[in-house]
Amino acid sequence: IAHPPFIRKEVLNAQRSKLSFRPTDLFVTTYAKCGTTLTEQIVCLLLNDGRSDNLNPLDKNSFDKHSDVVGKIWTEVAVVEGLGIDIDNNNYESTTTTAKRLCEMKLRMSVDEFDTIPSPRVLKTHEPVQLFPDRDERHAKVIYVTRNPFDACVSCYYHPKKGLSPHSTGVPFEGFAKYWLSDRFVFGGWIEHTKGWRREYQQHLSSCDEEKKNMIWLSYEELVDNPLYSIQRIATFIGVDTTADSALVQRVAEGCKFDNVREKAQASLDGGAEGFIDHLRSGKVGDWRNHFGPELFAEFGGAIKAELRGAGMELVYDIGDGETWAIDEEGS
Repeated sequence: IAHPPFIRKEVLNAQRSKLSFRPTDLFVTTYAKCGTTLTEQIVCLLLNDGRSDNLNPLDKNSFDKHSDVVGKIWTEVAVVEGLGIDIDNNNYESTTTTAKRLCEMKLRMSVDEFDTIPSPRVLKTHEPVQLFPDRDERHAKVIYVTRNPFDACVSCYYHPKKGLSPHSTGVPFEGFAKYWLSDRFVFGGWIEHTKGWRREYQQHLSSCDEEKKNMIWLSYEELVDNPLYSIQRIATFIGVDTTADSALVQRVAEGCKFDNVREKAQASLDGGAEGFIDHLRSGKVGDWRNHFGPELFAEFGGAIKAELRGAGMELVYDIGDGETWAIDEEGS
């Protein structure tokens, strides 16, 4: 399975055997560009009393052992020391040059340091289900966020920033869209990622009691279109009591609005912080209409449904402008 160059196979393998996870761990799990930053912001705001002043959306790894603020950790990128791997050799440093430019390597910690972080730990992963860091034991709670594939594809087309993105380097969108669907794309492609995690979710629902459920399934479109309900649902899942503070959910909703997050990120840049805000590009549902013509839309959607036919997929996506796009068991 393809990965960005700053995520190494030997690191992933070592983490699987050396990292321990807890029932209080909270994994924000997404395919790339499917609502990761928004979901992280919601979870961190809920755990920080709705205070956004200490949460910098530029940071991919924002945990600070010198602060009482609950930050987030991209486990595969951050926890790379103490694994028995020479991460300081020239080859590794060369593969992380781009990562450092993108602020993916701001935080680097050891296994021991990871183990001492107080609960709850907010963790992020883009891994497909078979490579999930807590796959073997499944102690941690998982918040899986999916996104309609048309907007997700467009967002990846502009990722990560000008000069590196397929769009800015002249890659034709139609060709990119077809490649994006394949399992050769990073993290195994949207189809296989969604299929694998949806099966995991369905099996989880059918195999445990309500009080033992440690996975929820959300869509990016739900978070955008119905934020108060979605935030309350996440709060309940992660054990944040919102009854004692009637304004908490509203504060979180304000703190995670796209325009507010982008404004805060820009203010951080203006203040001298490192990073970029290209990943906070649009935040809208339905931007795909500016990139997909009718023929490509039909071909792209048809390819997804053909791959998912018979896989037990019954998903309905909001694709903007009051329209929905459905995948059902027959792939119709």
